[in-house]
This record gives sequence, C-alpha cells and structure tokens, in this order.
Amino acid sequence: MIAAGIGCLLMAGVLAASLVAASPAQAITNGQPDGNRHPNVGLMVVTIPGFNLKQWCTGTLIAPTYFLTAAHCIVPLQEFGGTIDGVTFDPAYDPSTSTVIPIQATAVDPAFGHDQGDLHDLAVLTLARAAPAAPAVLPTAGLLDQLAAQGGLRDQQFTNVGYGAIGIAFGGGFPTPILDPVRRFSISPFMALTTTVLYLLLNTNATGEGGVCNFDSGSPHFLNTGSGDVLVAVTSEQGDRACAANAFNYRLDTPSARAFLGQFVTLP
Repeated sequence: MIAAGIGCLLMAGVLAASLVAASPAQAITNGQPDGNRHPNVGLMVVTIPGFNLKQWCTGTLIAPTYFLTAAHCIVPLQEFGGTIDGVTFDPAYDPSTSTVIPIQATAVDPAFGHDQGDLHDLAVLTLARAAPAAPAVLPTAGLLDQLAAQGGLRDQQFTNVGYGAIGIAFGGGFPTPILDPVRRFSISPFMALTTTVLYLLLNTNATGEGGVCNFDSGSPHFLNTGSGDVLVAVTSEQGDRACAANAFNYRLDTPSARAFLGQFVTLP
C-alpha cells in the first residue's frame, strides 16, 4: 500500500534512523506490480552523504521534460545536503542497471510552508531529456468539486501508484518500512474532500483494498473519468508511521495548484 510522508519532521526522523526506520512518504500497500500500466510514474533517485539509500519519492510526468512531485520531498533533502541524481521510469529500480534521467532544475511552490490554510505541497523537476512515456492528463479547474456536487465521488475508487514501501515491520525501535523499489498500484475508495485536500480510505484492514506507505510522497492518485485516467492529487502527508491511517492528498484542480502548474504546462 502506498503511504504518505509527514514532510520535514518525518524527513529528519528518516535520516536520524539511517533513512530506513521512517521516510518522506510511504509506499503502496495491498497493491500489485504495475508493469507498464502507468509508465509516466517515476522514482526519484538521490544521493545523501553518509547514507546508502538511493530510492526516494515518487512523481509523475506532466510534460515530456517536467516531473511533478511533492515539495516536502525536495526541501528537507536539500537541507540535509542530499542531491537528486535524476528520475527513473523503469518498472523496477536497480541501481546498477536502471536508466536514470538527470535533472536540470528544481522548482518548489514558493508558498510551501508559508500558508497554514493551504499545503502548496508541489514541486516540479525539469528533466535533462524527454522521458519515454506520454505525460499524465491533469484535471480541469474544480473537477472534484463539480463531481462532488453531483454525487459523483460517492463510492468512487481512485488508483494509487508508487515505488514506496510494501508494508511496515514492527519490533524494537521505529517501525521499519519493507523496501522493494518496484512500481506498484493499488485502489482506495473516496473518503472526503476539502478545498485543497482529497482524503481516501487508506486503512486496508477496514476496506480490504489498498493504500500508500513510506517513500510514496509525491505519488499520483488517478481518477478514471470514463475517458481515461486523470491525475487529480499527489500524496502529501501520511496519517501514521504504520501506513494504516488516512493521508492528505494535495488536489491539483484548485486555483493555487493550477497557478503553480500553469508555469510549466498548458492546463485543460
């Protein structure tokens, strides 16, 4: 199941616990290997001095050279002296064989961390060359509000995609993510909607379905509108370290999200 991260505070915990006990976001749980179902979903590959960890956050291609992820994946990484090697779109990441596309620039929503009423948890990486996949489709303005007003979100299922942990191991100290950097997908039912956040039911014990977990920060949540998948939100903040609570998923159809994204792509 994919589980989201707690941002900067969790990032500090990750590094303090050898970047294994906790993480910037969690992974897909109760999911299955994605193969080539979502080839536009990729994994950030990083280097952090003193730590033997390359796997980081998930994100999605929104234009041939633009990769969308969460701001809280970028800011703490920079603060701890880490660097982004690039992004891989391989279904399974292997440090010795996977193709990693370098990045040329990083842009974080400047309002991130400065607005208590809006997470602004978005960042865009500029890739050095075009990725080998078609970009995801972004939502029209207010799509989720319009669907909610018509009762169209009731019992709606959303698809989560990410490279994060597949579960959590318990026993002494911090809960430990079980890492296996394979792109996976899971399905979660709708829970609630606020002006900026999409809530999904991620407690797999309660739903019997899937969710998100560590290292899935920035991962996409897709809604099938009948004419194909639309990228409506990214994983922003997890509910707990056990990947069993509900997470915040930052909406992409809001005025603030569209103002940031519109700097990089033409929005529908």
